[in-house]
Amino acid sequence: MSVSKSAGKIYDISEYPRLDAFLKEQQDVMDEIDKEKSFQTTKIIQYSMVLVGVVISLYWFSRMVNKKK
Repeated sequence: MSVSKSAGKIYDISEYPRLDAFLKEQQDVMDEIDKEKSFQTTKIIQYSMVLVGVVISLYWFSRMVNKKK
């Protein structure tokens, strides 16, 4: 007795389009999250650079003021 490979399986013709739509929706959500993280990382880097610039400027100004005394 031979049993075919498709025996006992139930096929839903519209399953593949539903899965594709679901995966596309998940991918869109993940892309949006990545974009937000990228934006936050960029802002953190920008603020860090400004803070370092301010600290260096204050240090340089302090040295110049103390040197004139």
